[in-house]
Amino acid sequence: MRKYFAILAAVIAFAFTVDANTVQARDGAYRTLAIDTSRISASGHRHLAGALKPMLAAELSKALGPRLGHRGGVLTVRITRIDLGSYGGQDVTEGQIDDQLWGVVVVPGRGAIPIRVVLPPDGAGAWYAQNIDERRVYRLIEAFAQWAAREA
Repeated sequence: MRKYFAILAAVIAFAFTVDANTVQARDGAYRTLAIDTSRISASGHRHLAGALKPMLAAELSKALGPRLGHRGGVLTVRITRIDLGSYGGQDVTEGQIDDQLWGVVVVPGRGAIPIRVVLPPDGAGAWYAQNIDERRVYRLIEAFAQWAAREA
């Protein structure tokens, strides 16, 4: 009889432990962020990978707001590819005309969630404006952070 009570107590304790982990993963609170841009760097764009990291960290912190800095897991964001399409006057049949950002958000307890952001290049301003490419990249990162916060 003692053996059965011990087994029952172990099963109940395990059930509460699993339930607590599931609730913690579901409530969306994260201890910190981990941002990986190594794939961009490995493809020969080290300067872009270095610039993406702090911009994405700032946008994710803003998007997650009070959900960041608590007990919980580490929210990992991995940027895998970025493409800035042709700007203006291009025919769709000639190739890609949109700006695109691919990545994965690894949510503790749920796994990897792929995210792809596609935006038109003219949303960042006129093609002749100063820093147009930086603004295009920033718009992609801003949209990616919003989707990542929504999925996390």
